[in-house]
Order: sequence, then C-alpha cells, then structure tokens
Amino acid sequence: MQGSFRTKIVAVTTVMTFATAFVATGCATEIIELDAPSTTIDGEGDSTISQSVPADATLAELAVILRNEVDLLGQAIFVTDRDAAREHLVSINTAWAYLEPLIVAQYGELADQLTYDLRRVIELARSAVERNRPADAGKANAFLRLALASLNAQ
Repeated sequence: MQGSFRTKIVAVTTVMTFATAFVATGCATEIIELDAPSTTIDGEGDSTISQSVPADATLAELAVILRNEVDLLGQAIFVTDRDAAREHLVSINTAWAYLEPLIVAQYGELADQLTYDLRRVIELARSAVERNRPADAGKANAFLRLALASLNAQ
C-alpha cells in the first residue's frame, strides 16, 4: 500500500516538473547568434534608398534595399513613427516583389527554402506595422540577417 502511494507521489511530481518546464519555456522564437554574420553584399552601410526601387536592380542591390528598409522599419516602430513605418513597409513589399523572381531564377531548386525564409521576414515586417508589434520588427531584422547569410553562402 505504501509503495503504491509513493509511486503516485513520484509520478505526480514528475508530471508537475515537466509541465512547469514546458510552460516556462513558452513558444517564443529565439535566435542565438554566436558570431555576427559576415555578409558580402555590396552597399553595406547605406541607410537610405529612394522611394522607387529600380526595375533593373540586381539581386545584391535588392538585398541591400530590403536589409536597410527592415532596419529602418524597426527604428520607426521603436520611436512609434507609424507613418514612417508604413512607408518602409511599402518599400519592403516593393523590393520583395522584384527580389523573389530573381531568387527563383538564380537558385533553382534551392529557391524554395530561401523564398520561404524571406517570406517569413516580410510577414513579420507586415505584422510589426499592422499590429504594432515591435518584437516582430526585431525578429524580421534577425531572420533577415540569417536569410541573407544563407543567400551569400549559396
């Protein structure tokens, strides 16, 4: 009888421990970068772009535009400048409209994963503006750095 009771206590304690650990970890996405990624995209450091994206822009130029606009979007949301954030989102969507077909043309079979990763960035940027979620802007920036690093590695 006492052995059965002890077994029940151990089982309940084990279940509670795992439940607590599961709840405590949550389901948030966390990016841990051990080393800062080194990208080889030309134009790194440009902080502004024109409102219109040239139709003949190269993949590298569009990647720079996208990186800069996502960064500027995060800054605008941080200082609660919703008008500027919306403008940056328009530029992000425009750059993405030109960038996606170039990735598909250049990377063939590998394009699926690359475009999926970049679509996630675009959706996080949209969510950051439409739902006023600064954390999504930060995630978009972090995921974009990783996606551009994988783009350079191909």
